[in-house]
Amino acid sequence: MTALRFRSLRSSAFWSLMGDIVPMLAAMAVAPALLQALGAERLGVLSLIWVFVGYFSFLDLGLGRAVTVAVASARHGPTGDRSAELRITGSAVVALLALGTAGAMVLGLLAQFGTLPLQLSSAALVAEVRTALLWMLPSLPLLLASSALRGHLEGIGAFRALNLIRIPAGVMLAAGPFITAQFTPDLTWAAISLLAVRVAQLLSLTAVLAHHQQLRMPQMLARMATACDWPQLRQLLSFGGWMTVSSVLGPVIVYADRFVIGLLVSASAVSLYAIPFDVVSRFPVLIASACSVLLPELVRVSAQVAQGQITATEWRAVLRRATGIAGALVLVGTGIGGWVLPDFMVWWMGARFAADATPVAQVLLIAFAVNALAQIPYTGLLALGQTRTIATIHLLECLPYLACLWWAVSHFGLLGAAVACVARGLVDYGLLVLACHRGGRHLATRHTT
Repeated sequence: MTALRFRSLRSSAFWSLMGDIVPMLAAMAVAPALLQALGAERLGVLSLIWVFVGYFSFLDLGLGRAVTVAVASARHGPTGDRSAELRITGSAVVALLALGTAGAMVLGLLAQFGTLPLQLSSAALVAEVRTALLWMLPSLPLLLASSALRGHLEGIGAFRALNLIRIPAGVMLAAGPFITAQFTPDLTWAAISLLAVRVAQLLSLTAVLAHHQQLRMPQMLARMATACDWPQLRQLLSFGGWMTVSSVLGPVIVYADRFVIGLLVSASAVSLYAIPFDVVSRFPVLIASACSVLLPELVRVSAQVAQGQITATEWRAVLRRATGIAGALVLVGTGIGGWVLPDFMVWWMGARFAADATPVAQVLLIAFAVNALAQIPYTGLLALGQTRTIATIHLLECLPYLACLWWAVSHFGLLGAAVACVARGLVDYGLLVLACHRGGRHLATRHTT
């Protein structure tokens, strides 16, 4: 890898990291004020609404990552066909807008006429939550379309421009509910503020992509609409279909603990778990940010291997280098985090809250340290197009983990949920490493033959 290439990747990783860290700091800054303004019950419900809408982004069908890989392959392929990029993204955006709109309508009917899976303190709060959900649901198609545009920008390496949008959008996703809470604790207004952010984010991503394609925004939209075609969408779905399985199961695995706590304990207890969870779940952010840059780089190297320009040894060298860096960062981060976490929780949320939440946070820190390491083999499998392998791993994990989680929460409460999360993370990491090692050997075999 040349020094110029390394500097470019380092700059991209920096901007990707800022796109994750700055919104995280904003969310942490407003959490105490939100707890005070909304109360534990409403804050717990708000965190579940965020998860609810985010979970149903599985309607993405894996197309966001598929766009990244396809655009990177088109740009670094033997012909360097950039005209194919709009066809790739246009096909994904049109499909995702349609799917997102249909999904939002179905979920709206369920939210309005179904039974909410929460123990809420009053009928008035139930009605408030239903209304808030209705305002949140239009953000679903916007979120899905944004994932395709983001995938395109990552595929062409436009990480600086992408994260100059992600940073203010992420900050406002936290600041919006904080601002509305100063006037009213009604979650409806918090939901409206989040919808406004999603609209602004989608428009901004479209404008940036139009700039990179050297088109005006109306031209950009027109070309994307006319460029989409079924053969291209079918190719994307062949990659993203198995990712859809992971997209469905992944959030179930990650966020099931909150819903199990809400069912077996109470909605108020969710905030005692969700706040430390959200703090330490940011721990893998540095690795995840680097992996968003690593993915198109591994795709580029894979394309060079396929063209016979280099051997598969270079692909494995890139992955080993990434693993070594990730391991060092995780080791240092875990040590520092374990040392400062108890005092930080007291300073951030107060001694009373910290007394219950800190033990949970300390166990979850271990879980997310393992999760951070797992990002590297996961990205390697994506670059190789082995989404079926990833989905199979998630299928194998799901039911045993849910059974373990239910038992752990029933017997040990919040701490039991955290320990179950650690156990699941260790199993996940081991399976991903084995699968990625096998995939690297197959890449070498293909090049040899």
